[in-house]
Amino acid sequence: MPEPIDVLIVEDDPMVAAVHRQFIAEIPGFVVAGVVSSGRDALEFLEKHQVRLVILDIFLPGMDGVATLQKIRETNSTVGVIVVSASRDTNTVNAVLKAGAFDYIIKPFVFERIQTSLRAFEQLETRLNKGAAQIDQQELDQLLQKQQNELTSDENLPKGLNPQMLEQVIALLEASPAPMSAIETAQLLNVSRITARRYLEFLVSQRKAALELEYQKVGRPTNRYHLVR
Repeated sequence: MPEPIDVLIVEDDPMVAAVHRQFIAEIPGFVVAGVVSSGRDALEFLEKHQVRLVILDIFLPGMDGVATLQKIRETNSTVGVIVVSASRDTNTVNAVLKAGAFDYIIKPFVFERIQTSLRAFEQLETRLNKGAAQIDQQELDQLLQKQQNELTSDENLPKGLNPQMLEQVIALLEASPAPMSAIETAQLLNVSRITARRYLEFLVSQRKAALELEYQKVGRPTNRYHLVR
């Protein structure tokens, strides 16, 4: 039996940290190695303990999650990092992905979403750590494609979403010359605004779409979505 993947949870909200711990405990092959509440505590923990995966929040006291991830990459280039955060800011998402995060999950999330991310990480890491000195392009493509397929398959869609409607939303965004709001998407697909927003936010969580804010002279800004090309 392979060694379980040990996970460090970096989350300052005790209730959220408890949820993370519970979810990870339900996934065979993963074990929680520690829970800390700040970026500096995370760096100190990683200096003393070798873990294979970090679950990292963005909104942390003192050093935020982006700065923490960048520091982790300066000192530990191999540990995997999955960011789980309520932040939907595109600049934050961009900075996190450029710093080498394996995945970005937006709160609130369902168990199946984090389970899929952990499984994709496990499969990719298992192959890359088998001891072989090289990997060919075909196998690497298959691994990466498998990861993407698992994150978007019918089985792993959040409850209430279906692949047919998801394809329609993607096709609509592809055909649109400008980013679309949830209201515009809902009107064109003849669904409720809430339903349209769920699909759009799911695409953002999968890195297939990006969110940008359109500010008005008065009132709250409008969320607009476009495909990541």
